[in-house]
Amino acid sequence: MARGVDITWQGGENTFLLTIDLLRALQDRCDAGPAFILSRLINGEWRVDDVVSTIRLALEGGGIDKEDARKLVRRHVEEDFGVKHVLLARAILTHTLYSEEGDSDEGEPKAVAAD
Repeated sequence: MARGVDITWQGGENTFLLTIDLLRALQDRCDAGPAFILSRLINGEWRVDDVVSTIRLALEGGGIDKEDARKLVRRHVEEDFGVKHVLLARAILTHTLYSEEGDSDEGEPKAVAAD
């Protein structure tokens, strides 16, 4: 799992992070897996909650209090919704799913092939 990504957006500079538990919450809220949500964001077939939930949950994962994350999203996303937020959600999910940062297998036991 990738580490968080620092992004400057309308709400300020924040760390956005989607942990495995937050990815599960995201898929429950959006009724789709993270890769499918990302596909919708890329293809222009997104739903509002694909965008709003991705940003809010990633703010929480980055260390923002749950209520403060809701306020930030309400003020900077819901009240001024636009394509810039789709791009932000897409950047967060892309980083989460495809970043090689933190993917080191150093110290991990190696799999042994069965004979």
